[in-house]
Amino acid sequence: MAPVKAPIKAATFWFRPYCLAVLTIILLFLCLIAAVLFVGLRTGLDLRGVVSAITGGPAPVTISSVTVLERVQALQELHTVRYVYSSYVNSQRDMPDILKGLYGDNLVMIAVGYVEAGIDMSKLSAADVTQQGDTITIKLPSPQLLSCYLDENASQIVARDTGIFARPASNLDQEARRFAIRQARDDAVNKGVLDEAKSNAQTLVTKFVSGLGVKNVSVVLGQSQGAPVYPDSCQ
Repeated sequence: MAPVKAPIKAATFWFRPYCLAVLTIILLFLCLIAAVLFVGLRTGLDLRGVVSAITGGPAPVTISSVTVLERVQALQELHTVRYVYSSYVNSQRDMPDILKGLYGDNLVMIAVGYVEAGIDMSKLSAADVTQQGDTITIKLPSPQLLSCYLDENASQIVARDTGIFARPASNLDQEARRFAIRQARDDAVNKGVLDEAKSNAQTLVTKFVSGLGVKNVSVVLGQSQGAPVYPDSCQ
């Protein structure tokens, strides 16, 4: 039996220091966790990220006001409403009625156009995005018209009457288009396109920021002051 006992003693001698080392490492790890938890509880730190890292659970996400500002600014021009306009436009050369049969120029056009309204996100600044606890408040710029244009495929000249001794005016067609765009612009504003743009912007930005992980989002819009400023395409 003596030849069998010697290997068992050798194996036991090697195994005990190994177990002691493993137990020491585990003990130190537990002490480290306890120290982190103690400091976190004493200082009020949010330790959900540490717990998540240890347990492998879902990681908590913290969204700062700076992150929200960068993401919202990336939207650039947020088009929220498209107003569709269609009408007959009459454009003619100015002159006394008695001479129109000889030198007049009259054009009738079907104008189909669009007016788009929304928010210019480039005007958003750091002061417009504030954070208090889990709530982020965003003050958006006031809604405005972003673009006005005609649908060239749907718009067309349906009639043109030029006097006997007259040559067609080269600018009559262009003036008809400009008049149609201004008419569409004014009609859209009178029918509340900016109010609709405001409501849609609040809904879209709230959903967008909530999708970033923000729990509570408050979106308000600034009030326009003075006469409205239209982009060049709406002039």
